Order: sequence, then structure tokens, then C-alpha cells
Amino acid sequence: MIWFILFFATALIISIAAMVQQQRGAKEIMLFVSICLLGFADWISILLERPFKPSRLIAILIDWTGL
Repeated sequence: MIWFILFFATALIISIAAMVQQQRGAKEIMLFVSICLLGFADWISILLERPFKPSRLIAILIDWTGL
């Protein structure tokens, strides 16, 4: 599981750096990071065999940012 966490952290940092370099908006970067972290929480819940459904939170985030 440690490799999964390290891979996720590395991919997230590279993705954020690429988005900043492309001069994306702050809302778009925040939405991307939020969805990634909810996906990460979903995978951890699968690995720990505990239920977690982030779909409602994702819908709220998309409505809140207006994208």
C-alpha cells in the first residue's frame, strides 16, 4: 500500500505543476485536487474494506465551482 500512496502523491504533484505551468485557473486546480483526493479516499476505503461514496461530494464541488 505504501507504493500506491507514493505513486499517488508523485502523480498529484506532477499534475499540479503541469496545471500551474499551463496557467490554469485556481478554481480548476482546486476542483482537480479535490476530485483526486476523493478518489484517493475511495481507493483507501476499498483497500480497507469500508464503504465510502464520494459521488455526492463531487457533484457539490462541481456545482460550487461553476465548471
